[in-house]
Amino acid sequence: MKLIWERVKEIEERKKELDAEIKVLTEQLKSLPNGHLEEKLVKGKKYYYLRYWEDGKLKSKYVGKDIGDLVEKFRLASEIKIKIDKLKRENERLGRILEKIRKIIDEDKTN
Repeated sequence: MKLIWERVKEIEERKKELDAEIKVLTEQLKSLPNGHLEEKLVKGKKYYYLRYWEDGKLKSKYVGKDIGDLVEKFRLASEIKIKIDKLKRENERLGRILEKIRKIIDEDKTN
């Protein structure tokens, strides 16, 4: 059976791994488009616009008639955002566990 300190160390190490992974994914996300694609049909031709929020306002940027690999980039950005959210939740949960352990230790020191 593991000692509690070994388990605390494992939690702290996992939290550091999560911080590093979140940082890497956040950097990857910066290179991908933010917002969503909107298709407009004008005189039977399709035109694509990037729609995104900036300074509290919805902005629109024309991206052309052919969106090529842009759809794939949006899919990847979406997957990365989902993964970041999942990692952040785990990181927060581990932080709460460590905080509870610290409170228990502090209570023991005062008693």
